Amino acid sequence: MKRLKVLISALALGFMLPAASVLAQSYPARPVKIIVPYAVGGTGDILARLIAQEITRAAGQSVLVENRTGAGGLIGYGAAAKSAGDGYTLIAMDSTLTMYPGLHGDKLDWNVETDLLPISMYARSAFALITNPARQYSSAADLIRAARQKSDSVTFGTPGTATVHHVFTSLLLETANVRMTHVPYRGASEALTAVLSNSVDWTFVALPTITGQLNSDRMRILAVTSDTRSGLLPQVPTLRESGIAMSVANWFGLGAPKGAPPEVLDWLARRAIDAVRSPDVSAKIRSMGAEPVGNTPAEFAAAVKADLKLWTQVIRDAGIRQ
Repeated sequence: MKRLKVLISALALGFMLPAASVLAQSYPARPVKIIVPYAVGGTGDILARLIAQEITRAAGQSVLVENRTGAGGLIGYGAAAKSAGDGYTLIAMDSTLTMYPGLHGDKLDWNVETDLLPISMYARSAFALITNPARQYSSAADLIRAARQKSDSVTFGTPGTATVHHVFTSLLLETANVRMTHVPYRGASEALTAVLSNSVDWTFVALPTITGQLNSDRMRILAVTSDTRSGLLPQVPTLRESGIAMSVANWFGLGAPKGAPPEVLDWLARRAIDAVRSPDVSAKIRSMGAEPVGNTPAEFAAAVKADLKLWTQVIRDAGIRQ
């Protein structure tokens, strides 16, 4: 009887393994779609198109990008979360995803932690802390010092309440234990313009959005938010070097609706990692002011889990509401 059970188990395993192998070898059998929850031309869109192009070359099937915008990314993410988990609909993920539970709580009709599966993080983009040269600040420490001397006297602009920039700034204020006055604008370009016109003291800007203005005499870059200095700004210190014990970055990666076969996720992860590690794609990512990553589904999932915990707590502590 025992031998019979072993034989049956072996036969069952023998039938199962080829099926998985065949699935991995045959994927993709038709075009694949990557939903980008933001507008054409943004950092997330550009990076997703880079990865889509590389997967297309490897797969011999078209990988198409579909921009589904609105509600701060919620429309695109929601559409992906409710799609079939067959590996043919993917989602271009970013750090904003991990802020949704803190910002929206039970209002979401899908689950951030279970309805989308991380595949591979392909890039990480630091932010720059910028001010107007007419202001008296020569370092991030000067900003903190001014805020401590007179609470709420220092103003910061953001693309709006509950944006990544707002949440990142809230962590800075908490870390430095200071208060500043928030001035929300309608988009990143308006917040940047507010600094350039000397309407607010400072703002965070994603490095990819100002790569063409790094030498502008209309702004002063006081620090970068990454762990190490940016290759584009080697002379600019990090926040940690400036005495503010934090580092943050907006990450970008590929995900899929739940139910996608593990072997398909692994195949996609390998393609994304190969793309990011290729000299051409790596150079393009760095030229945008971002850093190439390329990690496994397990590594990406761990990063997502850590960020979910961090940003939910920061949002709660700061009292941020959408």
